[in-house]
Amino acid sequence: MMRMTRQIETNSQASAQSSKTSTNVTHPTGPTLTETPALPIMLTQAIVAAGVMCVCEIICAPLIISMASGAFALVPWIAVACMLAVLFMVILGFAFLWLADNLSHNFAERRAPICYAVVGAIAFGIWGGLLYPTFINSVLEPAGIDPISRGDLYAIVFNCVIVGLVSYLCASMFAERLAQRRTLTIVIGIVLVLVALLGAFYLWRFYAMLY
Repeated sequence: MMRMTRQIETNSQASAQSSKTSTNVTHPTGPTLTETPALPIMLTQAIVAAGVMCVCEIICAPLIISMASGAFALVPWIAVACMLAVLFMVILGFAFLWLADNLSHNFAERRAPICYAVVGAIAFGIWGGLLYPTFINSVLEPAGIDPISRGDLYAIVFNCVIVGLVSYLCASMFAERLAQRRTLTIVIGIVLVLVALLGAFYLWRFYAMLY
């Protein structure tokens, strides 16, 4: 009986000490980390698409300059071509992204990027097929240079179709990840705006010299 009572007393003392230590535990009261909100998906898609378009225009610039009989320098043409690509995304790009998003709901998730790619190919193919040759000929003809041939026209349209396909495909695949990285996305957007402004400056220079 004495042993039983001693064990009961020791157990009660241990439980009392553990309850005191648990009540004395302090919880940190410092500021809690909050996740930065992501950018809107469609805005990020537009930035991705415009960025990919500009990269494609840089790659294709030597080919387009050769079609224009070398009438353009490399940097001015790249700036103007990127300006037209960014202008497309600002004027029509969001509408076609919305269209692609709505159409993609009718397909499986794996096939959604294909839907974006088809919409981008058709949209930018029409845009580029109309604007790029028109701008090139508006510079060539006053300078006394023959306009681009029909074969070159078809090549430019095909090039714009590929650029639109690749850009909208990348926008569908990488926009969600890039939306979480706000700083990087905003920096890319600012660079695109600056390149477009540079293209507008060169466009003004072209027409100021010719007209």
